[in-house]
This record gives sequence, structure tokens and C-alpha cells, in this order.
Amino acid sequence: MENFTVDPPQGLEKKVGFIGLGLMGRPMAKRLISTGFEVMVSSRSAPPVEELAAAGAIVATSLTELAQWSQAVITMLPTPATTEQVVLSSGGVLEAMHPGSLFIDMGTETPELSRRIHDRAEALGISALDAPVSGGDIGAIAGTLSVMCGGNPDAFERAQPIFTALATSVRLVGAPGSGQVVKAVNQIMVAGILGTIAEGLSLLECSDVDVEAALVALGAGRAGSELLAIKAHQMLNRSYDPGFKVELHLKDLAIVSDFARSSGVALPITTLITQLLVAIESSGGAQLDHCAIIEAIRGLRTLALPSSTTS
Repeated sequence: MENFTVDPPQGLEKKVGFIGLGLMGRPMAKRLISTGFEVMVSSRSAPPVEELAAAGAIVATSLTELAQWSQAVITMLPTPATTEQVVLSSGGVLEAMHPGSLFIDMGTETPELSRRIHDRAEALGISALDAPVSGGDIGAIAGTLSVMCGGNPDAFERAQPIFTALATSVRLVGAPGSGQVVKAVNQIMVAGILGTIAEGLSLLECSDVDVEAALVALGAGRAGSELLAIKAHQMLNRSYDPGFKVELHLKDLAIVSDFARSSGVALPITTLITQLLVAIESSGGAQLDHCAIIEAIRGLRTLALPSSTTS
């Protein structure tokens, strides 16, 4: 197990239930264990549960057991529908939690769902935060995520020991649901940046330049970005082990599209990038890293068109 230097938790919420051990949830739960929290876990898949048990987690026999044991519950689930079922359904997590406990949803949801969760939690005497994250699996492993949080300031302060273990940037951005609004904007910008990186690299590949030297030059200028630094070589080497899967980015962009439409905001660039990701997904790439979007750009320059005919 990695050695971490984060101080152990100082707040009351030292017993944390963690639901959802996917690509992001698994390393996040591990970090909580490594930084001094007692963690009880639950997931639909057995292998990550076994992995967390080996790292020191307690395995829940049911969501009710997890909710009743925990001082704070974190969900990191793949879709809003799953989150709604786990959290808000009859017999769901909120109903089983103790009044005065803390609920933190760190997945990507609709702002409307986050507000409904907050209202239901408040009626039960539970503090709730929507706290989606950015930073990918690399940030989850290193504890360098960015948290964009919506909710009550007092609940936000209570959650600080948990957030400190997971992230280097934590901001309260507004009322319940606000974290999800900011996460939607984040996913818009990430998609757009990835799309332009894909176009630029595709052009470099067709040019007589030193690509490595070009990347250094680009990184030192206005085009430099964390995404360029992390994703450029994955794109060039066609190495698409997922840090954030195409299917998950498309799920997030569907949330973005619905929210933007209800807000009366047009997203023409995001719509184009979404269609490129749809092309990757429909070609069998749903489980690839979203930087595989470059394959759609490459494909546009190698179209197998029929020969032209003249009459």
C-alpha cells in the first residue's frame, strides 16, 4: 500500500461508508483507509470489494448495515438512475442513516437530483452535499482531485477532513445542486480541450516535425494544459487504458445537454464533440479512455470513399 502524508481525520466523521467501487471509487476508498478513516464498503462487483477488504475495509452485508454503521456515507455511482435507486428509494440509504449523520454524493448527477437528495436528507435530519470531482483515476490515486461542492456551509465544514484526504482543491460553489452545475461545465470544457488536442496531434502526425519537440513547445505556450501533458502520449501511442471511459463521458454529456436545454443555453461545440465520442462508442470503444476521440479525427482523414465516376 502507498505511503501517504495526509494527517489523520480530526472531525467526528471517522466511520465512513463508501458505496461504489469503480474506477474512481476504488482508489478514493483506499485513500480514506490509508489516511486513518474506518471504512465500510459496498459495491455490485465482488473483485473491488475483495481488494478493499485486503486493504483494511469492512465489507457491508447490506446497504442498511452500511448506512446504520456510518457517521458519513459517500456514494460514487455510475449513473443518476443508480444513485436515485440506492439513495432515495424506499429502504434506501437515506432512510437507514442516523439523524445528524452526513451524506456526500461524489458522483456526477443532474442538479435536480442533487436538490431532491438534499431536501429528503434535510427532512430526515441528515446533512447532504453534492460534491462531484474532477481529476480522473490519477487524481483519485494520488489524492489530488478537485471537489466542486454544493450544499450548506456547516455541512461543508464537517466534511473537510474527508475532502482533505481525497483532494487538493475543495470549493463550496453554492447551494444544493451547485456542485453538479459546475461539474457539468467541467465536462464541457474537458470535452472541448480533448477534441482540439486530438485535432492538433492528428495534424502533427501528418507533418514533417519532431513531435516530441513540438509537444514541449506547445506545453510551454498558451496551448499548454494538464490534459495535453497527460493525454498527448496516450493519443500518439494509441494507448487507451481507461482513466475516464468514453461511455461515462457520454453519460455526463447527456446530463449536460439536458441541463443546458432546460436553461436555454446552446452548446454547438459540445454537441460536435459528443458526436465524435458517440462514433468511438458505436465502433466498440465505450470502455476506452475518452482520449480515444482522436481515432474519430484520424478516421476522417482516411475515409474509404468509392472512386468517382464520370459520364
